Amino acid sequence: MARFQHTVTLAPVPRRWFESCVATLHDLAEDTDAEGARLRLPDGRPLPGLVLAQGRHLRPGARYRPVDEESGKPDADQYVTVLAWDRRRETVLEVVTVDGAADHPARLDCALTLTSAERPREVSLSATLTPSEREKYLGGTGRVHLDLGRWWQATGDGRHPSRAPLSGTLTHALARVGVTVVPRPAPDGRWLVTVKIRVGGRSFARPLLPLAAALLGRRARRACAESLDRAAAAWNAKVPALVRKDRERLRAELTDALLGA
Repeated sequence: MARFQHTVTLAPVPRRWFESCVATLHDLAEDTDAEGARLRLPDGRPLPGLVLAQGRHLRPGARYRPVDEESGKPDADQYVTVLAWDRRRETVLEVVTVDGAADHPARLDCALTLTSAERPREVSLSATLTPSEREKYLGGTGRVHLDLGRWWQATGDGRHPSRAPLSGTLTHALARVGVTVVPRPAPDGRWLVTVKIRVGGRSFARPLLPLAAALLGRRARRACAESLDRAAAAWNAKVPALVRKDRERLRAELTDALLGA
């Protein structure tokens, strides 16, 4: 098994601000009305680029489709389905994309789950890529889970959580990748975030992993470190200004972004 570890410094996100963002997203969705297939924002303006194709707005089973820019018709190859919408319990959305030839399509299924919009506790994202028969080795599954309670605890008083607040796995026919992310407060108030990655081979690739690690390990570690540093730089360039915006400003900017779509 190959291992990698790297630490970056990130601008912090206040807990109250994050929870306010979650509430704002739910408020905007719930204040949007549906007139048949058409969706209207709270101020009455039509929401472009998305239609309600099935079910009742925000009820379990409601299905939304993007609108094809060329034909103006709903895209048959993409849709979002509401599996659950309960602010006190959980919000679950499923996103499906089908691509490729009609007789051998590839399909990507994603599910986003939020436990309690009123008091966010957990967020998870799962994805399954089912490739066409011609590209069967491109398929795999992935899952990311964020325990917000453990995250706020670790970034608040610095206590080491019993489990990593953020973890993920990526499983492929030939490899399995595990990722854990643990934050702690820096002396200047920012976050020191340590990312650990473990890569293990599967099937006939298992005995090849030590050889690949010996030949490419240093280059791969450097590439991972550089990617994380770039991501941290992008985060630090945008987040400080973002967290200074209040709830009303965020809602107004989100509405403008939806209209721009």
